[in-house]
Amino acid sequence: MNDMFKIPLGLNQVYDPEKKQTLLSWSYVDSEEITHFEIEYFDENLRKWVKYDGRTGIVEKQKKRGE
Repeated sequence: MNDMFKIPLGLNQVYDPEKKQTLLSWSYVDSEEITHFEIEYFDENLRKWVKYDGRTGIVEKQKKRGE
C-alpha cells in the first residue's frame, strides 16, 4: 500500500472549557491495513509527547456507520 494513503485527510479538535476536555475527530482513506490509531499530546510541564491515556494511546478503529 502506498504510504500516502495512510495520512489522515483531516483533523479536527474542539476544546470544551466546562469539561476541560478536547474532542478529536479525523478522516482518512479506509484500508484493512489500518487497525488502530495512536494519539499523543505535548505535555508542557514534561516538555515531551505523551500518550493521551497515560498508557498505550491506542484508539481502535471503529466500524463504518451502517455496518
